[in-house]
Amino acid sequence: MFGISDRLLDAAIVVIERAHRVDNLGSDELAVMLGGALAPLVFDVRSVEEYEMSCIATAVQVDPDSGLDVFEASYGSLLEGRDLVFYCSVGQRSSELLERVGSVCLNAGAKSWRNLRGGIFRWYNEGRPVVDGAGLTDNIHGHDPIWGMMVERR
Repeated sequence: MFGISDRLLDAAIVVIERAHRVDNLGSDELAVMLGGALAPLVFDVRSVEEYEMSCIATAVQVDPDSGLDVFEASYGSLLEGRDLVFYCSVGQRSSELLERVGSVCLNAGAKSWRNLRGGIFRWYNEGRPVVDGAGLTDNIHGHDPIWGMMVERR
């Protein structure tokens, strides 16, 4: 049975995916990829405060407002031959960044660059692990009170 948080999150995902034509992947696929021989490079496109509360293990925090030049200078040399996954709370900020930096991913020779459908909220709601500086945590940053209604508290 889906709760109100899942229904709200599903509705947000539909709106985001209609507004942003980026490739997406589900959390099941990301979980498999993270367990593979060459894990994807995962970018957390949330604020530092959100990231420090919890993130997907191995994720690298990227300023949601990063421009093309800053992203390329910071990460361009790491992209060749890699699968890239971008996420934020629900997918809005990560889709926007992915639209801006897609050409960098292409030119750097990345294998793929996709947005995590439903972001860290979907990942968390499905019971998948999140970490902070001390290790596993059950905390998640709700971004704001409205978006936070999409989180199933553990």
